[in-house]
Amino acid sequence: MNTVDAKMIKTQYGSEVYVDDVEHINFKSLHAPKVNQPLYRIEFEIGYFLLKEHRYYEYEKNYFWLAVSEDFSKLIIQEPDMESLFGAKSEDERKATKELLSQWLIHTEAYKKQLNQHINDCKKSNETNEGITAVLEKLLNISAADIEQAPIEKLAASRAF
Repeated sequence: MNTVDAKMIKTQYGSEVYVDDVEHINFKSLHAPKVNQPLYRIEFEIGYFLLKEHRYYEYEKNYFWLAVSEDFSKLIIQEPDMESLFGAKSEDERKATKELLSQWLIHTEAYKKQLNQHINDCKKSNETNEGITAVLEKLLNISAADIEQAPIEKLAASRAF
């Protein structure tokens, strides 16, 4: 039998159950800095079970971005307009979600496995990805304090760019 690490957040809509599994914690995209966006931006898709009234559940997927400078002197949690991991939550629920990221997500095997896979992909590609690879490697060792101190900001444009 395999045991799986999971965390739960109680919200006004039910209990959100987050599971340490690569099927539920997904690294979606990475954007290198541009003139109008000077930070590396990493998009994460987080799947979870929403238990409603302890009678049934729904499977949800929501997103957030980590925006970081190459030297990690700046770290921002960004939430998209739609399908935000922080969306439609009270202030206490948003705080609990941020705590979930800092105390649990960055320590999960799924998070580490996803990042290591992308680091290896970057190293294998013919493109010059040294900056991207360095940022991903630093994300493997990001601290809970880094996440806790990061502001949460609305993403300026659609998550698709």
